[in-house]
Amino acid sequence: MQAFAEGAPNLQRGRRVWMGDRELTIVRARPDREAWILQFAEMKDRTDAEQYYEVLLEAPDSQVRRTDSESYFVHELIGLRVVTDDGRELGRVVEVLQTGANDVYVVRGERGEVLIPAVGDVVKQIDTRESFMSITPLPGLLDESE
Repeated sequence: MQAFAEGAPNLQRGRRVWMGDRELTIVRARPDREAWILQFAEMKDRTDAEQYYEVLLEAPDSQVRRTDSESYFVHELIGLRVVTDDGRELGRVVEVLQTGANDVYVVRGERGEVLIPAVGDVVKQIDTRESFMSITPLPGLLDESE
């Protein structure tokens, strides 16, 4: 299962989601500042809903719409082997930092930790089936003194 990050496309009416082991059906969803207010068919009043305040809402990956063909769930990226276009192994993705402007992939390997900006000029290919990512480093991205 994938936890919803943020975004209305995942919160359509009729969508089945889980809170812990309880399966629920979304009736309505609306943004409220930096959160969402949801109404579920299985919850009849506010008292029933209050026990789920700030509880993680989950759905299977297969049920979540991706925004485009180049979108990935964070858990699909963790563990990918990262290789430069000239064949240098950098290590594996251990974390994805969501900075706002673009994500940053934290890669750890024999060279230490490398921060890879998730932009088209750098990330050339992601293959989750083969578990690798190919990048073209921008000048200065890698310590070239090694």
